[in-house]
Amino acid sequence: MMKKISSLILLLVSLSSCNKYLDIIPKGKFIPESVDDFEDLSANPSYSSSGYALLERMSDGIYMPETYVKSGFNTSSSKTYMWAESFYVNPETDNGWDPNYANIFNANIILQNIPKLPANEKTRIDQIKGDAYCNRGSAYLNLILLYAPVYQASTVASDLGVPILTEPDLEAKPKRASSKEVYDFILNDLTQAEQLLPEQAEHMLRNDKKTAQAILARTYLQMGNYVEALAYAQKVLAVKSTLIDYNTWSFVNPARPHGGTTNRPLPQNDSERIAYRTTSFGTALTNTCISPDLLAIVDKNDLRFKFFWSNLENNGKPTTEPYPVYIRSELNFNIGVPEMMLIAAECQARLGKVNEALSYLNKLREKRFAPADFKALQAATAAAAVKLVIQERQIELFGRGQRWFDMKRLDKDPLFKKDYKRANMEGSYTLKQGSPKFVCQIPPKVLLMNSNIVPNPR
Repeated sequence: MMKKISSLILLLVSLSSCNKYLDIIPKGKFIPESVDDFEDLSANPSYSSSGYALLERMSDGIYMPETYVKSGFNTSSSKTYMWAESFYVNPETDNGWDPNYANIFNANIILQNIPKLPANEKTRIDQIKGDAYCNRGSAYLNLILLYAPVYQASTVASDLGVPILTEPDLEAKPKRASSKEVYDFILNDLTQAEQLLPEQAEHMLRNDKKTAQAILARTYLQMGNYVEALAYAQKVLAVKSTLIDYNTWSFVNPARPHGGTTNRPLPQNDSERIAYRTTSFGTALTNTCISPDLLAIVDKNDLRFKFFWSNLENNGKPTTEPYPVYIRSELNFNIGVPEMMLIAAECQARLGKVNEALSYLNKLREKRFAPADFKALQAATAAAAVKLVIQERQIELFGRGQRWFDMKRLDKDPLFKKDYKRANMEGSYTLKQGSPKFVCQIPPKVLLMNSNIVPNPR
């Protein structure tokens, strides 16, 4: 299946070598022609491996010791942690922008050439086409969440989004579309994907119907459309509801917790997985600690706390850091069953259905505590239930690339908006409520190469 992937045209590389909006080098590379070729291209690992790991550095769930902040002071790894005004300088590669536009270019190659494929291969072609729409819609959702203001019905038509590309044009220098245009485009792509994709993908690098539905649930949640987000999350959960019982996990050596955990699956083997997603920087949380804010809301009997943080260092000695250190493991950016449960729970709570919201939360938490330690959550009001859901998202989705997007949307929510401040004593790293820094800056080299693109305010 993957025999030609390594030679496919379509990897986005540096913008520094030519005056093109997207600097992609197809010369001398394999050009897809047959149905087999397009199946290979639609299963390109780049679609699943473009997760932006620095989202975890941007979240409020981590504490980075000052030594490591200083050692990478002028790098994106530290700049994201410090909530700097911009993370990159020309000609650095922005791993939030470049891989997603590479995936869009790939999808556009497929969609442009689909009509040339033989009509008698309809089933295979529908899967290929559905993959392209799903991957393109997913890429645009990643981009709009990073580089545009949070969705607000009152301003979305005038807010600047990101450029929309529907053809693989290497000479294109498009302007930024409005956020509304981008969200409409995402919903259209994902809805088409849902109609075309099979019930079950044949392997993890292809999409299926529940993948498109899960991304639609994410999209509608970000839009504040809780009715639609709930409907799509429930569609997914109706066909996939597997939860891992963390009681089945154990440390290989409890005296050296960093040495490994038995029964803890790798992302590709995760039984909770709805859609496979990973990142090329899976060690982004190495040398970090849990933040005091997150530490304050985690029950110390929570098995997620036990298996994700420790008061021991890698060598088994007590840590000298002020907070428990992250137990090193590869980031798992999969779209999973727990996230769909949490989307359903939040939507139920926001729609005033407290008992239904708590049912989702408690069903999940039963698999995250030893039976003797589990206590069912209770809430007297819808607002209290929403707060419980958001706390549960902070804990359950840690390391999943979602907290920054939650921080951004909740900055417009009176229940949650606040100033964020890192616990570092030597550096004053703050993110004020309403700050324009909730919107990442357009990469400097993109601004340099395409004068039609307007930067974000600072």
